[in-house]
Amino acid sequence: MIISGQKKFFATVHLEEVALEPLKIVSTAMKLQHITNLNTYVLNQNRELVYYHEMISIPAFMPGSGERDVLFLYDNMEQRGQLYSYINEWDLHYFGYSFSQKEEAYTVIIGPYLDKTPNLYRLSNEYRLSSAQGEVLRLIADKIYVLTVDQASSYGSVLQQFTNMMEQELAPIVILANKISGSVIQEDHLYVDEEAEIVKLRYKAEKDFMHAVERGDKNTALALINSKNMLFSFSERFPNQPLRRLKNVAIILNTLLRTSARNSQVPAIMIHRISEKYAYEIENANQVETLQQLEDRMIEEYCDLVVSNSLSNYTYITQQVMEYIHSFYNKQINKEELAAKFSTHPSHLARKFKEETKMTLTAYQQMLRINQAKHMLKTENLSVEEIAWTVGYEDPSYFARVFKKETGKSPSQFRDEAEE
Repeated sequence: MIISGQKKFFATVHLEEVALEPLKIVSTAMKLQHITNLNTYVLNQNRELVYYHEMISIPAFMPGSGERDVLFLYDNMEQRGQLYSYINEWDLHYFGYSFSQKEEAYTVIIGPYLDKTPNLYRLSNEYRLSSAQGEVLRLIADKIYVLTVDQASSYGSVLQQFTNMMEQELAPIVILANKISGSVIQEDHLYVDEEAEIVKLRYKAEKDFMHAVERGDKNTALALINSKNMLFSFSERFPNQPLRRLKNVAIILNTLLRTSARNSQVPAIMIHRISEKYAYEIENANQVETLQQLEDRMIEEYCDLVVSNSLSNYTYITQQVMEYIHSFYNKQINKEELAAKFSTHPSHLARKFKEETKMTLTAYQQMLRINQAKHMLKTENLSVEEIAWTVGYEDPSYFARVFKKETGKSPSQFRDEAEE
């Protein structure tokens, strides 16, 4: 069945209603989330969310943000004990299943996921997204799972078994082998409070580490992380969970690095992009070695970011203008509107900006565009025309001329040399 607004909606296999204890619904929804790793929502018959776990938050400029897709699916699920699949206008997919518990009704919805890699260029162009929105879209698209037909069908089948899962209470008996005698033993884990002196050392190491990152001194920052001070040791908290411990360490590290970069007046949009990228990598890492390598890479990239983009040496108004251009580098700059935004005269704004940066507003914007284009030519499987449009040039030929003037190479030559 097709629903208006270019949104597709259809139903599949019917299941009988099952009455079960409401408390089990949430615990079963948590199990479902662990199995699928998709956003999971439970709504009652009053259209209220009684549980949700969001791995991915849909930004406001995308259709379905703020649980709108979830509520749309809920409103169109007419039958209980029925599996529904919903696809929104950007091809985000969801599954929904509803059932009754005595006189109460509940609906469980999982998603979004994709069935193919989205055309980000087409979406950005069609919906006229800003550069900042385009970057967020790229990050979101990287996080959303692309499922095969069989994988999606399996997830739908699991959701259909929701009421059966509620009936199953697993309580395995844990058996540990004694390495000395081979006999079975039972262990109790003892957690010991950290001594005050150790805490002081850790906070001092943290302060020294953040100061190094604020200066962009990656050698000192790396040395502190790998020193015997063990800034993020904390192994006693997860003695038998090395992967979970390292994920927690990486999350803490990402937070400190983000704070340090902001202390050095790096534009917020740039910090957001790198922070989101690493948050996703941390969550999806499944090997200890991967997380250990990730820590060093994070430190180096944040320090390089500080060295290249710190605004701390500029006056407040220039910092604000630079942050604005970083966010909207692919849009036309209107000097009058920009000056009005920061309550100053256009001539004063332009003169002050050039005095501090040694560049005009237009030249600074062009530098950002070309730098982004160079990055995309190295990392993205997009045509030169698509990259030109993404960074703000409507005429690909003009983009090619500007790129060659700045780099000495055509976009195609630059890409070919980067791939060698």
